Amino acid sequence: MLRMLIILRLLQMIEIYSLRAVAKKLAGRPDGWNREHLWPRSYGLIDAPALSDLHNIRPADVNVNSSRGNKYYGECTDTSTDCLRPANREAALDTETDKQRWAPPLQVRGDIARSLMYMAVCYGFHVPDRNPPLQLSDSPNVQNRTMGLLSELLKWNEIDPPSREEQLRNERICKLYQHNRNPFIDHPEYANLIWKPTIPTISTTFSPSLQAWVNEFHYNNKGEDRNEFVEVIVKRSTDASTLKLILYNGADGKMYASLPLEDGQVFTINNSNSGFLIFTTFVRLQNGPADGIALVSGRNDDHYEVIQFLSYGGTLKAKDGPAKGIESIDLQLQETKKSSDDDSLGLTGQSLRELHWRKFVRGATPGKLNIGQRIEDTMIHSKIIPH
Repeated sequence: MLRMLIILRLLQMIEIYSLRAVAKKLAGRPDGWNREHLWPRSYGLIDAPALSDLHNIRPADVNVNSSRGNKYYGECTDTSTDCLRPANREAALDTETDKQRWAPPLQVRGDIARSLMYMAVCYGFHVPDRNPPLQLSDSPNVQNRTMGLLSELLKWNEIDPPSREEQLRNERICKLYQHNRNPFIDHPEYANLIWKPTIPTISTTFSPSLQAWVNEFHYNNKGEDRNEFVEVIVKRSTDASTLKLILYNGADGKMYASLPLEDGQVFTINNSNSGFLIFTTFVRLQNGPADGIALVSGRNDDHYEVIQFLSYGGTLKAKDGPAKGIESIDLQLQETKKSSDDDSLGLTGQSLRELHWRKFVRGATPGKLNIGQRIEDTMIHSKIIPH
């Protein structure tokens, strides 16, 4: 009986998205399985060895594989209106997908995350002359060979550690086939050492008397610019009449708009129910590169304190206005002409100390807290950038 089970196991494959056992002889058949490139071929796999690397290839149901296409990995957002669960009628029940994202079964999310990390290191970091090299990011882009979502992959790597089956597969690939290992299976902790420092963290600065920061904005999308906005969060006890948003053009470093938060014709105000107010303005923003948003405080036009000076698509040095002479902090995230008008860049995290910037794909929430964001009425001390 045991012998029969072993033989049967050798004649079968486990499909990555359905987790079903399927006969090897059904390879390539419409009712069978085919090879799934976890890092899609369209994201820069143009030749060997990247195209045929076994650490990146898994068997998948033909129909489910077709449904995935070249979608990047990530879970549906709370605001997704087109989320499908399961991702395909033949996929595992705990899969999900929308127009951009694909979330595999829970028990293999870590496996897939570590496979993509391997690809980024093997054909990105180690092949600097590859133009462009494979990369992981929260801003996936086919032309840039940038796969994602990095923040989701890092999370999956932590909550789904390597299983015995994943470790055995790594061993077999090394000993019997390619003679190399996926180091993230042997050492999952390498992922955070490499990528956690590259995820932009909150660059907002605070003082004991002032708590305010730029929380979310949208500036570029496919077709005519729509739904462009900037959102600012201000502690309820802070005098918002002292605050202004200054918008800077990266082409010449000069300001092109000055928006007082106290102007009710420009800003709407919403309550976050957490001791903070949310100020939102719908305003036309420059599309980059290196355009900036400064949040400043002051009543005297001759002297302002720069609370925050952010930019997208590069850094700039302000040539005039309240931030004159100050260099911006690049978020290292950006939107493109292929972005949706429901996309945005914003902060997320479960407390003020954990806030970090990320790209929300079809997840913009102007006037509301962002997806995955919680803030409490606590005091955070840091330094205000002096003017």
